[in-house]
Parts: sequence; C-alpha cells; structure tokens
Amino acid sequence: MRPVPALARRFAIAMGVLLGVAGGWWLVRAPAIDRPVAAVPPPDIETPAGRARIDAAIALATMPDDPWTLAESLAASAPAQAEAREKEDCGIADGPQFARTDSTDDEPLLTRAASSNWRASQARIDAALRASADPMDRAVADFLNIGDMRTPGAAQEAVAQQAAISNDPRVIALGYGVCHQDAARASTCAALTAERWAQADPGNGVPWIDLLAQARSRGDEAAVQDAMAHLAAASRFDLRFFAPAGAVARHLPADSRDLAAAGDLLGRSITQAATLPLPPFMILFEVCRHEAGGDEVRARLCRATSDAMYAHSDTLITYGISGALLFQTTGDTARRDLIKAERTVFAAHWSPGTGFAPCQDLRDTFRRLDREAQVGEVEAMREESRKFVPP
Repeated sequence: MRPVPALARRFAIAMGVLLGVAGGWWLVRAPAIDRPVAAVPPPDIETPAGRARIDAAIALATMPDDPWTLAESLAASAPAQAEAREKEDCGIADGPQFARTDSTDDEPLLTRAASSNWRASQARIDAALRASADPMDRAVADFLNIGDMRTPGAAQEAVAQQAAISNDPRVIALGYGVCHQDAARASTCAALTAERWAQADPGNGVPWIDLLAQARSRGDEAAVQDAMAHLAAASRFDLRFFAPAGAVARHLPADSRDLAAAGDLLGRSITQAATLPLPPFMILFEVCRHEAGGDEVRARLCRATSDAMYAHSDTLITYGISGALLFQTTGDTARRDLIKAERTVFAAHWSPGTGFAPCQDLRDTFRRLDREAQVGEVEAMREESRKFVPP
C-alpha cells in the first residue's frame, strides 16, 4: 500500500468536484487571456473579423508551448533558491496520513491521525475567523465547522442564524445556499428567502433566477416578467463560489509550519462550497427558448440577460451559461463558440505556479483563491494569464 498525504487527498477531492462544477479549471489552472470588454460584442460574430478572432484564440491555445519547461528553466537558473524551497517545512508531515487499498472502490485507510501541531494550527485559524470584524469570516468559521465541534445540522443552524440577522449579501448568500441543501433542517432557514437575498444584494442577478423559477412554478406570469426584467437589468452575476476559500486565504498563518494545515482547510472550503446548490439555470432556457416562444419583449430580456452574464460573471459557470442562453434564445452559436475558444485558451495557457516546491505552491494557491474571492474567477484567471501570455 502506498501512503497518501491527507492534503493531497483533500485537494484531489476538491479538484474533482470543481471539474464538474466550474469547468475543471482547477485541474489545469487555466486562465483566460482577454481582458473584460467594456461593450458586449454583438450576438452575430459570424463575420470575417469575428471568425478571425475565434480562430486566433484557438490557434494561440494550441501552440506547442510547455509551461512546465518554463518552470524547470526558472528553477535551474536559481538552484540555491529551488533547493531551499524543497527543504522548507510547511507542516505537510503533521497531517493525517492515508494508505490506498488494492480496491479502487474503497476509501483510503487512515494510517496515522493528524498531529497536535496540525490540530492546533487549524484551531488558530478558526479563532482568527471567529474574532474577525468581517461577518463573512465568522459565517465561514461556522460553515467549515473546524474541528467538527458541532454536528452537521448544528453547523447549518449556526450559519443560518448568522445570515438571518445579517445585512451582508455574502453572508445571506451563504446562508441561503446552506438552507437549500437537500439535508438542510435548520429552523432559521424560513427567514432566508430568495426575496430577502435579492433585496440585500441589489444588482446581482443570481437570486432572481430562483425567483424566476418560483414564479414559473406558481404560474404567475406577472412575477415571471418582473424577474426577467431584473435579470436583464442586472449589473453582475455573483455566485461567490470562492468566498469561503477567500476567507480562509485571508488568514494565512505567519508561521510557515502552519501552511499545510491551512491548505487542508482551503480544500475543505472548496469541497463544501461545491455541495451548495446552483441556481436553477434550466428555467432560463425554458423561458427563453426559440425567441421566448414568439414573445418579442421577453426575447429582448433574454438577450439582455445573456449580455449581462457574459460581461459581468464572477465564475465560469455563469459565464458559460451566457453563451448557452443566447443559443437557446436565438439559435446563434457565436457567443458560445467564443467562450469555448477562450476556455481552450484557459486549458492551454496555465501557470504551474512556482514550479515543484509544494510549500511555495500552497502559498501561490492561497494567493490565487484570495484574488478570486475579491474579483471573481474569470478576472483572476485573466490576470494570471497576462503574466505568461502577451495580451
């Protein structure tokens, strides 16, 4: 049997979840290269100039460059620094250790529990989150339930209670997601409605997707039209998928020996965020399909919603939905093709971070997730790309 570090195991789980949820960029660390555009391109990009733009993006994505070769070259140019990074102690050996069984279906077996140093490191991060003046940090502490001091139900109740008395849209969005998990039983969840989320988060189109689905299920056409109007007028579509990870990243411990324990919590925050339900995007396709069934006014709102998602999404999820929505509404594949081309660029041009030093790579991961929590996944990835690919 081969030992499997707990940190690697947790990160592998997180990467697998994100592969299905957010297009798998965690697996390839795939940033885009284009800056956000001030004006949304017209839907019909089937022009010589538009086609050339797509072809250029695909050509750039398939260039035979190798970022790992770049990393090796950089490491070779500074062997002393590389050796120091390899010898750095960031606490990886303090984590729980696992061993694989002969069966691929079995969970790895715990061969050694986490050390007291590891548990103390995570307890310090928990204390820092709870003592923070930022209400999101305190909500994330309950969400992560570090040390498993509460039952899952009690942890859900704690997050819901914080969200119920908060005016912070990040906390309310987290509480709303926790309350809409399949196993949620928190009594406080009754106060966390999509209406309250939308009221506390003006300009964010995400809660209005839920309100659209609710109106559609009631057969309330006036409410459907109102929800579509809000979606079309939305200034952003913030899922805040990386907000819990960002809270952990902001409390990166000063002692490098705590780094791996903090990285384990980072993996936990990603895994748990991935279990929160996504908005019911299918309702948009149902309402908008085939020029909204011939409703000219609603079809215009559908196209405007696609435009807003395309220009102002904080994750690849809604960014990708924007192209699918335009296709469902008009049959035009141009935006979908452009997004696919850009995501091909994401997969081809990614940075291996700091090379092959696990401790420094952890720091790089913390930095990136902190940035994603601040500016969103799409823009953070574009920033990373510009370090390696000229605009």
